[in-house]
Amino acid sequence: MTIAIWILAVLLIAEFLMAPVNLWTGRTMPVFESFTGLPPRIATHVFAPVKLIGAILIAIGLVVPAAGIAGSVIIVAVCAVYLFRLAMPGRRSASGLAAFALFGSWAIALLVLLAVRGPS
Repeated sequence: MTIAIWILAVLLIAEFLMAPVNLWTGRTMPVFESFTGLPPRIATHVFAPVKLIGAILIAIGLVVPAAGIAGSVIIVAVCAVYLFRLAMPGRRSASGLAAFALFGSWAIALLVLLAVRGPS
């Protein structure tokens, strides 16, 4: 179980530490706008910080499971917003749906593993 937790945590940390940087630098802004239909300001002032907080909490969660649970919940919520927005007509993207479904499933799996394992 510990190995699975570490693998999922490292994957999520890697993705959600870089995602804010890519939004702040504008590298993935066109994709964000296409996937969500939201303005760049929402990406840089809401999504990027929330993704970063989620990643940091997951990293802390490797030592303090409650933080990992909180971080996982945040990432699940972010992925759910993306999936909801991607489901709207005109925004459907197979790659976006697949990516956020995958990231969301990793976060759900991590959440379940941390909850089952309980306090360390």
